[in-house]
Amino acid sequence: MALVTLVYYSDTYYGETIAAADFPRYEARAEDLILGLIRKTAAEAAALPEAILTAVQKAICAQIEYLWEYGITVATFGKSGSGFTVGKVSVQDGSSQGAAAGPGSMIAPAVYVYLEQTGLLNPAVATAGEPPQVWGWWL
Repeated sequence: MALVTLVYYSDTYYGETIAAADFPRYEARAEDLILGLIRKTAAEAAALPEAILTAVQKAICAQIEYLWEYGITVATFGKSGSGFTVGKVSVQDGSSQGAAAGPGSMIAPAVYVYLEQTGLLNPAVATAGEPPQVWGWWL
């Protein structure tokens, strides 16, 4: 079961319009990338506390938009294979893209904004459960 549905993407995240027939492909690819980044399975992610799960869902939505905007091939491989040659000058699309011109990474920059406060980007930091109680005080 997908962590993000088309209804969530459209009505809660307010993402760019993607055809319903195309959405499962983008969602599956985006979910795989985000789950790999946070080192969780879909079942483990679904069991996270609600606030952290919401951040993961928003990260998946941001990744869906990124894949939709740049195309799965460009976002994954960093180039589209298109370009042109005029005389001795050859320009290849994607060969030297900056952040403003296209993806510099497979992961959307907004993903890090959503996930940085969850502790999921650092596998050494525990994210689920209550903090330990020591001498009656919360640390």
